[in-house]
Amino acid sequence: MTTAKPLLSVVSPVYEEEEVLPHFHRVLGEVLDGLADEYDAEILLVDDGSRDGTLALLRQMAADDPRVRFFSFSRNFGHQAAITAGLENARGDAVVTLDCDLQHPPSLIPALVLKWREGYDVVATVREDDRAVGSWKRLTSRVFFRLMRLLSEEQVREAASDYQLLSRKAIQALMLMQETHRYLRGMVNWLGFPTATIPFRVARRKAGTSKFTFDRLTGFATDALLSFSKIPLRIPFFLGAAVVFVGLLYALYGLTRAVVAGEMLEPGWVTVLATLHLIGGSILCSVSLVGEYVGRIYEQVKGRPLYLLKESSPNRLGGRRGRAKAASARSPGLILQTDAAE
Repeated sequence: MTTAKPLLSVVSPVYEEEEVLPHFHRVLGEVLDGLADEYDAEILLVDDGSRDGTLALLRQMAADDPRVRFFSFSRNFGHQAAITAGLENARGDAVVTLDCDLQHPPSLIPALVLKWREGYDVVATVREDDRAVGSWKRLTSRVFFRLMRLLSEEQVREAASDYQLLSRKAIQALMLMQETHRYLRGMVNWLGFPTATIPFRVARRKAGTSKFTFDRLTGFATDALLSFSKIPLRIPFFLGAAVVFVGLLYALYGLTRAVVAGEMLEPGWVTVLATLHLIGGSILCSVSLVGEYVGRIYEQVKGRPLYLLKESSPNRLGGRRGRAKAASARSPGLILQTDAAE
């Protein structure tokens, strides 16, 4: 009796990447072909509301390659939501997540799988420092990870990426976490499962341009910082305490001059206005910071799905693995439309 080979799932979010997708599919296919003797494979491509020809290209790929399954969002829900949708629908014994721009080299997948076979539930990748990467991007990355280490209550791995392998056990645990604002690297780290790390050098894009604008990166960094730390909520207390301390020092100084030297401080608008601005600014900053957390609570309690699927490719692999349900009781996503063709 032939024993079924383990199934390896590869999940990749896609947003307006029609230029690079054929290259990615070819390179990834070659890597999976090299593993075909030991593993079955499926490729899950999640279209994050692309407005170019990406969806048409995904339909064609799914028709030509039986390993390919695609899922298309009704609109742009974000990179982390796209990865979540792929993880949720993946049926593999192990799941690899990576970007489709080929900056995450698929050639590293065999090394990730090898570590998984050694018993690790999480195999993370860490970017090596590359002088070829722009100085601005390297600087902002360093600042972000140092802030995370300083403020986060969880241990943060510097230069970690979303290129990683998760075991089926890790996937099941991760899907129990229902955050609306998601920082998957932190969520995976929070699981606490045995983890191995593999360094890699970020490759150049084969085609197209990066869709991670400054606004997107800022939002991503904000989600990461506020999702894994309550320390920012404590900053207003220390800021207020500092303001009170300065005020007390100033009052003590005035009292000392009056008692010891018999001199009274001349009343001045500069002192009054400076104090008012300092206190007022501290209050406004504090309220704004608390508002960020309250806004996230509001988004969470509304209970809206993390994403909506308008279309997905036909189900494959029959009942061998059982179809993943995209609208289960514990699922963050929801299907609006059935498969494109059965």
